[in-house]
Amino acid sequence: MARDPVHHSLFTFDIEDFSARYRNDRARLAVRAAVYRLVRESFTTAEIDWDSCTYQDCGDGALIIVPPEVSTVLLLDPLLPRLLAGLIDHNLRAPPPERIRVRVAVHAGEITRDEQGMTGHELVVVCRLLDAAELRTTLAHAGTPLAVGVSDHVYETIVRHGFRGIEPSTYHPVTVQVKKTRLHGWIHVPGSRVPPSFEAHGGETPPQQLLPDLPAFVGRAMEHRLLDKLSVESRLLVLSGPPGVGKSTVAMQWCHQVVDHYPDGQLYAHLGGPAGSVTVEQVLGHFLRGLGVAAPRVPVGLAEQSALFRSLTAGRRLLLVLDDVESADQVRALLPSSAVSTTVVTSRSRLSGLVANGGRLIEIAPLPEEDGVELLARLVGDGRIERERPCAQQLASLCAGLPLALCVAGARLVSHPRWSVEKVVAELVDEGRRLAGLSLAGDLSVQVVFDMSSETLSPPAARLYRLLGLHPGPDFEIGLAAAAVAVPTAEAERLVDEIVTANLLADPAADRYRLHDLIRLHARQQALAHEPAEQRELALRRMLDWYLRTATDAGAVVTPHRTDVRRDFADVPVETVTFAGHADALEWLDRERVNLLAAARSAADNGWNTTAWQLADAMWGLFLYRTHYYDWLQFDLLAVQATVEDADREAEAGANDRLGLLFHALGRNDEALAHMATAAEIWRELGDRHRIAGSMERFGFAYLDQGRIEPALTHFEQALEGYRELRQQRSVGLALVSIGRALFTAGRPAEAEPPLAEAVAVLDGLEVPDPYNAARARIALARTEIQIGARERALERLRVAAAAMQAVNSPLGQADAEWALGELFEHAGEPRVAKGHYERTEEIYARLGNPGVDQVRERISRL
Repeated sequence: MARDPVHHSLFTFDIEDFSARYRNDRARLAVRAAVYRLVRESFTTAEIDWDSCTYQDCGDGALIIVPPEVSTVLLLDPLLPRLLAGLIDHNLRAPPPERIRVRVAVHAGEITRDEQGMTGHELVVVCRLLDAAELRTTLAHAGTPLAVGVSDHVYETIVRHGFRGIEPSTYHPVTVQVKKTRLHGWIHVPGSRVPPSFEAHGGETPPQQLLPDLPAFVGRAMEHRLLDKLSVESRLLVLSGPPGVGKSTVAMQWCHQVVDHYPDGQLYAHLGGPAGSVTVEQVLGHFLRGLGVAAPRVPVGLAEQSALFRSLTAGRRLLLVLDDVESADQVRALLPSSAVSTTVVTSRSRLSGLVANGGRLIEIAPLPEEDGVELLARLVGDGRIERERPCAQQLASLCAGLPLALCVAGARLVSHPRWSVEKVVAELVDEGRRLAGLSLAGDLSVQVVFDMSSETLSPPAARLYRLLGLHPGPDFEIGLAAAAVAVPTAEAERLVDEIVTANLLADPAADRYRLHDLIRLHARQQALAHEPAEQRELALRRMLDWYLRTATDAGAVVTPHRTDVRRDFADVPVETVTFAGHADALEWLDRERVNLLAAARSAADNGWNTTAWQLADAMWGLFLYRTHYYDWLQFDLLAVQATVEDADREAEAGANDRLGLLFHALGRNDEALAHMATAAEIWRELGDRHRIAGSMERFGFAYLDQGRIEPALTHFEQALEGYRELRQQRSVGLALVSIGRALFTAGRPAEAEPPLAEAVAVLDGLEVPDPYNAARARIALARTEIQIGARERALERLRVAAAAMQAVNSPLGQADAEWALGELFEHAGEPRVAKGHYERTEEIYARLGNPGVDQVRERISRL
């Protein structure tokens, strides 16, 4: 017989995706155990006796009826915050299949007990609220693993009055329809004030964003087999190779073959390659909308976007394609959190740093000649290609195995069925006819289309378009365009916008522009046809001087102690670039590195040798902090040649000094000593005492690296004496560091400590701060302290140095600090901690191409 109804608080929860295919039985059991533990702990925190509650288990959740004497407010606070904290902590430690996301519903009302148990309409209400699609969608879009629905009754009696500090504004009204029950309730995401997204907005249908498969596809069987194999071992596949080699085609063809293995959808984004045409935020926004997040609900900030993306992808079996990626950091920001998703990346760079993220690298090579001929045959027809097979082979060879070039050449032949293959070969051999050779007749002619577009430009915009064809680099910012025609930035922006509107110029990112390769050739041809030679020369000089002026200003911010730089500008820009600080200036130099090298080469090609070597000199700050060994070598080989041709002895000595330091950094000390000797001879010839002392110190670097301790010490001491006489305090500090390093290397740490301590004091006291070298001195001093037993002092010193290296954006400096920390913990008998520091050192060295990577790997192996 039923008893009179009694008012109870009702708490029910459900584990999201409990039965998902990525969870096996063992994972499900672990998840159930964890959820019950966390719920019981939360009840205990709220001072609710779990054993006094009545609950019904549902496999992937439970309905809990709380004793009537317990206030409903306790189920909202402190129970919900404690449950959220427990879920977050669990998910941080748990493997992906055991991570948990939970929906909770809270209600209160009259419950009747009879012979069969509990009954009443209020039980239906709380279960319907838990099953509401709006609550499920909220959890899917939430940045936390918990979403809560409360009934209108609970809101009106508890939440609205703010009991226990509950904030009503974090509860959002919603009307839900579950089966035939229509309810008004409130949804709350603990820890968030952002209104939840209640509507799926297309999220019911898995995203299907792959580009169409291409019918004209040949070869690549080996690459596909490799992708099949590696996709079993890794969830991150990185395809790299030169432009036009078909990376995207290979990736898309393979993805279409395996698409059935990813029932939760496929996401695709093109990131624009070296030009960086798409930001990570834009891609995340695109992905989030594809996964069902309404556009107004997409967060603006990168951190919130990333958190939401990880939440939405948790446990899903997705296939992602990140096409034409520029950097490993882009990929890391876009990786899904699911252990059963696969990400395919294509890039012109190898992105070796992604190995640390479990990535497998696949190099896509040009097509063999035989496959190139087959591709032509598919496009043109077997009979036609077979009749001129030797010419077809020559054409495939001329296209260097690049499918893009082969397709254009094939299209030309298809459009002209009477043309011979030999004719197309002849056109492509002649660079002067390359653009015409890669165009089809009539309205499909690339030449005609470019001509028609450029004719729509106003005369000032058309002139800027033509002159931009002379720009030596792959892309540029608005300041460069302004310099080309000597106008203010605002006027240049108007002209550039006109060219962009005519689709003759791409704007891949904010204040970033690039000409397509063929459009660049068209613009250059237009300049040759319509601009007098003196105007072409003037425009190019303006662009190169803009690079020189801006790189010099950036260098002055990055290395303010370099006060003796010499610059000879032929043209001063109308407006100059200003930098917010060290990081901003360093990033500009790094971002423009390719353009600056192209500018230096262009200057040398035109006989403007002073501009060429001064551009190389302006890069010193970048190479000091970020190395870029290959580019460093290109710049200063160019500088040496330019200074020799101009008989500029002072500049020649500076270029040889920089080359000597580069070869020393690469461990090629015989070559380093040769360049250092050339520089030293010139400095003596010029009578520059400061530079002579600098040469002595550089000799010491190479001798020390060769293990010749005594000659190294002698040269360091000679350098120190010269610096002291000249009262060059910064140089004094650096020489003291060198002496300390030599003594330490010789196994004399006690003798090394005094000069290194003095070096720290000197470098800390400079009028113009030099945080990088002050940190270097601290690292060297800390290494001696490790050896003499002052480990606590060394540890504190290394932490300060590591923070300083991070602040000045020096990866090599950070690696030095990590190495020293590894030594400290190795000496302290903590090999696991030491190994972690050595591994971070190895990662940085490998990324930089530093030869020290082999030595640190030996240490890791030993541990």
